[in-house]
Amino acid sequence: MIINLFDLEKKFTKKLPKDIEGYYSSGARDEVTLKRNRSIFNEYELLPRLLRDVSKIDLKTTILGLKVDSPILIAPVAMQQMAHEEGESGTAKAAKNSNTIMTHSTISNRSIHEIGPLHDKLFFQLYFSKDRDFTSQMLQDCKALGYKAIVFTVDAPRLGTRERDERNSFKMPDNLRLGNFVGTKFENFDKMEEHSGSSMNLHSDNLFDPSLTFEVIPWIKEKSGLPVLVKGILRPDDATQALNYGADGIVISNHGGRQLDTAVPTLRQIEPIRNTVGYEPLIIVDGGIRRGTDILKCIALGADAVQIGRPLLWGLQYKGQKGVELVLEILKQELIETMILSGCKNLNEITRDLVVKV
Repeated sequence: MIINLFDLEKKFTKKLPKDIEGYYSSGARDEVTLKRNRSIFNEYELLPRLLRDVSKIDLKTTILGLKVDSPILIAPVAMQQMAHEEGESGTAKAAKNSNTIMTHSTISNRSIHEIGPLHDKLFFQLYFSKDRDFTSQMLQDCKALGYKAIVFTVDAPRLGTRERDERNSFKMPDNLRLGNFVGTKFENFDKMEEHSGSSMNLHSDNLFDPSLTFEVIPWIKEKSGLPVLVKGILRPDDATQALNYGADGIVISNHGGRQLDTAVPTLRQIEPIRNTVGYEPLIIVDGGIRRGTDILKCIALGADAVQIGRPLLWGLQYKGQKGVELVLEILKQELIETMILSGCKNLNEITRDLVVKV
């Protein structure tokens, strides 16, 4: 019986090969941040309001002008066909049916040309290539294909070491491809036979540009003609810098604990960042969100929306598109229950006074 996301996680870990499950589930080094992203939610308690009219609950919100049915968005997750043959196609269709936003990863099995026609509320997550012509063309293609924003990942000047992947000598299965790189010089960079350990570390050697600064944000906006969200922000001063250079919002993220181990968990940084940048800028947060109570805490502390990463894979592996829809529905129903029991009939009523730091 599937009652919550943890039921799906148990099925996920039992059914996938060890190396693939390890890739999806692992964090950097000792996985301290991976664990803290989850455990920190128990350090914030709810202080509910009572005797409010909660007979009708409205989860609807607007993100960059896009009307969505809830503040639960789909985060960029790489190589989804390792979980299920539908891969990113199933996730995009689930996002459409659930009327939410999906962010499509650069490191995906399905290309932007395959996914673009499937949904009218897509963002594209950008790993900025050392080859600026390649990056420029991909950004222009996103615009032409109807993508609505670029989510620029900034916390990966190189990949953090995931020791589970090293021990498992992880590499993407030979029958799969990275759709956005087919026909380019980057097509086979992750499958070098002489490489030992995890082949994913070849990303940083062959693709990522470690010389980037905030000054590249206007270039991304110019080439894409789209709003730009900066993903990977943890510091209030970095949030301010990103916005000063023209970012249209930020995503508070530590890459699911997969980059710098012992980095601060994301929930802790929502309030200081919101207090620094003010009320207006768009703030999305990801990392460790598994319950409706988690979502309410994020919003109460200052987030406009949350992104879900690993749980979408649990659903995808379970039943493809329908499994992703199940994940979104479980979280939506849990959030509705949490709002009713906290005395909130809409997202605007989820305010800071509902959360107490232990």
